Amino acid sequence: MGDVTPIKRKGSGGPPATGAHIDSASCALLVETLIGFLELRIAEGDQGRHCNVLERLIQKLENLAKRFTPPKGAA
Repeated sequence: MGDVTPIKRKGSGGPPATGAHIDSASCALLVETLIGFLELRIAEGDQGRHCNVLERLIQKLENLAKRFTPPKGAA
């Protein structure tokens, strides 16, 4: 695997100077996980839409996926 730039949380001194990187395999795993959560929400129907934890996790994964799309860095 190649070098990975650590992800810093908000308020922790700002983003890394070079930006965040993710390898292709990790990006694929991230997207597969997001899809799994979305499928779970769909399977749960209205009940899933009212689950704050599920909705919050989906939103966080969507934000993370957007940050790394398209994947950059080492392949």
